[in-house]
Amino acid sequence: MLNIAIPNANAVDMTDAKHFYTARIEARNVAYEFLVNDIPVLTKRNDASSINSKIPINPWLINGRNTFKIRILPVTSSTVDPRDPKFCKVVISGPKDKGTSNTALAQAEVKPPVLSRDESFTVTLGHPMPAWAQSEKIGNDAKTQETILDKYREFHRLLKQKDLDGIMKFSSAKFKEYSKSMYDPDFESDKKDSFKEQFASPGKLIDIDAQKKYGLRYEYYYGDRLVSIKNDEDRSIIQYYDADEGVTTQYPLFFYFDGKDFVLIL
Repeated sequence: MLNIAIPNANAVDMTDAKHFYTARIEARNVAYEFLVNDIPVLTKRNDASSINSKIPINPWLINGRNTFKIRILPVTSSTVDPRDPKFCKVVISGPKDKGTSNTALAQAEVKPPVLSRDESFTVTLGHPMPAWAQSEKIGNDAKTQETILDKYREFHRLLKQKDLDGIMKFSSAKFKEYSKSMYDPDFESDKKDSFKEQFASPGKLIDIDAQKKYGLRYEYYYGDRLVSIKNDEDRSIIQYYDADEGVTTQYPLFFYFDGKDFVLIL
């Protein structure tokens, strides 16, 4: 059983919606996955020690009780001394009450050795309810899954053509919502710069149909209101491979159904 120190999850009264929340994750000799409301936000698959500070979590928050989960992942090829201490610590920070200071609201620490189950803690936050959390449930029938895959193909085609304008238009609804959620008017332009950087790199976009032959699986999150697809190697199907570096970069993508069409969340 994993050992975790569960902090006091006190309600935080926030009448002003302009609040920004972050996570700080310190991992010592473990691989892990960090989930917000059961949605994977950050995954680290090697066990080299690291510290990730100020990870923005606003897009995945809901109004009320939010669940944060640390999942220790198995490692096939370890790079550390097995005698070294192993733990993963997460700290959730944000404004307290009506103040604007960045305060540690809750924290937890997971320690192996037994990888038996997930451990989590909850914090009650005042936060606007995002569109995906209010969307319709997504069916898991073959017709619906094919529709979602077609949407992936449409986005994949834009990536393959390096069509920046098309990509930004494709995700315009999402960018507006995220910009508001992150209180960042430059969010859309920053994302566009990120795509430009990827397109300028030597990485090759891996074909979706090639991955489909090796098996795809649909994963549902937040009461079946979000869906994503991974391949048999547990990777997002939007992948770039850099042969020179021997590195694969993947972009987790999610869709929700707004009643008329599937909306992409990058």
